[in-house]
Amino acid sequence: MKAKITTTIPVRNGQEFILQTLQSLAAQTVKPDRVVVLDNQSTDDTQKIVESFKELPIEFIINPKNLGTFGNFDRCLDFAPETEYLQILHADDVLLPRCYEELIDSIKDCPGRAMAWSLDERINEKNEHMTYSGKPDGRVIVLDRDAFLERKAEIGNQSFCATLLKTNYQPAPARFPMDMLVYGDMVYWARFGAHADKIVLINKPLAQYRWHNTNQTVYVAPDLKYLVTDAWNTMQMAEALRNKPTGKVRMMKLKGLMAVRCGIMAKRFRQLGNVPYSNQIRKTGQDYTGMPIWLAGQILVELRELLIFKIGRRPRHRQNIFS
Repeated sequence: MKAKITTTIPVRNGQEFILQTLQSLAAQTVKPDRVVVLDNQSTDDTQKIVESFKELPIEFIINPKNLGTFGNFDRCLDFAPETEYLQILHADDVLLPRCYEELIDSIKDCPGRAMAWSLDERINEKNEHMTYSGKPDGRVIVLDRDAFLERKAEIGNQSFCATLLKTNYQPAPARFPMDMLVYGDMVYWARFGAHADKIVLINKPLAQYRWHNTNQTVYVAPDLKYLVTDAWNTMQMAEALRNKPTGKVRMMKLKGLMAVRCGIMAKRFRQLGNVPYSNQIRKTGQDYTGMPIWLAGQILVELRELLIFKIGRRPRHRQNIFS
């Protein structure tokens, strides 16, 4: 079945938010002509909610077994040869009405594979605004592969809900890593981008990413491998895809970013009362960065905390350990 826009929705027990997700698809100015919900053995009312939704035709497919989160994402990629544009949309996120229109317009002239993504607005369980994933200045930025991979090596923000892949009826050039449950999406964007002929970032929020108590990160964050070790491995994988030597200054920057990232996470777990795990994060982060870079990074962490959250009073979700 050939389609222009295929929206795949991997889900397991998504009854709380999936109706809002489907409603946002139906409200698109350019609607998907194929919507496929890939249910990963849900035990709640997900199927009932989806099958009762009549504003769009929807294919509801139940996986024969639980494929795991990233296994289900890979199942979404199986539809790449059957569509020009493919999105993997989580069942708790929301698209703003012009999302597909603007993302497609930015890459429609590319004859091969392409990727477009926008900023996203962070919201909570009550649909309340929290923050944006970047500065919404409205710019449309075309990135060459190296500039894009440089961003991915720095683990720059890019959410599923704000990302559209132009597969152009070709198989996906890469798959998701099965053993990186926090940063696997960053690895995949880098892998896809290494094969993309055009990559575009739109600096305006075209989607809403939802923080809530059942985000996968909440469950896997207490594992140093997923939270810290995989962060460094992601940076190194994306950097290697650039196919150029990593100089001393560039390596110092990556270590500095790692120090800040680990410092923020360590501080958040300390604030949440888990001091032993906070100390583990600090120790592991220091092992990657070295003490001088680690200390410099912590100055930035404390300055950020003061300016953004104490003086600026930016709200943050209790479970968000990245802010």
